[in-house]
Amino acid sequence: MLPETYKRYVLGTLTCAYSLNLLDRGLIILQLQSIKQDLHLSDTQLGFLTGIAFALFYAVLGVPIARWADRGNRVTITSIAIAIWGLTVSLCLWVTNFAQLVLARVAAGVGEAGCMPPTYSLLGDYFPGSTERTRAVSIYMLAGPLSSLLSFVVGGWLNETLGWRATFFVMGLPALLVAALVKWTIREPRAEAKPETALHAVPGVIEILKTLWQRRSSRHLVAGTVLLFTMGYGLGPWYAAFMMRSHQMHPAELGVWLGLIFGISGIAGILMGGYLGGRRFAGNEPAQMRLSAITVAMLVPCFVMFLLAPGKYEALIVLMPLSVIFNFCLGPAFALLQRLVVDSARATTLAVVMLLTNLIGMGAGPQVVGILSDAFAPIFGGDSLRYAMLLMSLVAFWSAYHFWGVGHTVREDLMAVGEENSHLALVAT
Repeated sequence: MLPETYKRYVLGTLTCAYSLNLLDRGLIILQLQSIKQDLHLSDTQLGFLTGIAFALFYAVLGVPIARWADRGNRVTITSIAIAIWGLTVSLCLWVTNFAQLVLARVAAGVGEAGCMPPTYSLLGDYFPGSTERTRAVSIYMLAGPLSSLLSFVVGGWLNETLGWRATFFVMGLPALLVAALVKWTIREPRAEAKPETALHAVPGVIEILKTLWQRRSSRHLVAGTVLLFTMGYGLGPWYAAFMMRSHQMHPAELGVWLGLIFGISGIAGILMGGYLGGRRFAGNEPAQMRLSAITVAMLVPCFVMFLLAPGKYEALIVLMPLSVIFNFCLGPAFALLQRLVVDSARATTLAVVMLLTNLIGMGAGPQVVGILSDAFAPIFGGDSLRYAMLLMSLVAFWSAYHFWGVGHTVREDLMAVGEENSHLALVAT
């Protein structure tokens, strides 16, 4: 039995690693307008840059890396991935045109693809109980708002002081230190397991896809998650550009506001969702998912108020509850996803789900918003982005429908997974 202090250290370190892994997403959001003006790019090009250019490699490489993580040393995989990410983000210092920036984003996607599946899988071994796993995954998901806090506040100041290229360079360097920390201080729990036993216990990708589809609760959970991130990824890269265009805010000022709002409100949303899932509704998965559905549906009126607000301060105030609501269901949803598949398939399952999420959400979402913005420009002029984002926000209703549907069969499906794990344990012995 591992000491609680060490488990907390592992959770903190993995959360830190995942936070760094997400850092460049916030950086590029804040600096999108500066990059547009410096490199003379269109919104369609920016949509490609923040969407498919990054998502394609991130999503496709995630599956083979996750297969490796389900069989190999997840600590080593994580440390290599973080180091690659740090180096490639720093290379943006030498970018001078659109093609080079696309290559840099592709390379960053390769590094990011190797971080989340193995760290997510490690949490399942360090926190095996359903309640403690929900809490642990909720803390782990704090990486999103923490990365926003750092990227917007620190990145905004660096962008104003050094420019967007040097900002990427400086923010990429700490990843090398974290990579060493992960490698030399975190233990791989399966290190003593027999390799041949672990190998035979890992289901194939096709088998995982069939399982996710055949179980009604996992089918709804995956669909709801993919749609939620499609909306989130589709709108995420455009917040800063919208505030700059429609409310004439400067990068440094906007960076502080967005960093504090997305950071503090995001942390509040995740902790609130983790608390209710791990304490108030502990063991009541249908209630967790129905509450998640209600909160996701509430995103639409929040986006309407944000995008149609008359002034910048009104818009920024509305972003606070919007960020809380968006992050509310992340902990319970990803914790439940781990429990709806056998233990030996956690990393691959996440990679498969993130493959769909990133190809559809990150790949198509920003691109669609960019295309709509350019298409609306002759009608709405400088406000074209406002209405493109408003149209994308309606996807939240569709996502909420699927989260509600999870509750109908989730208990029966969890019992079935428990029986499968027991059977695999007997076979392994």
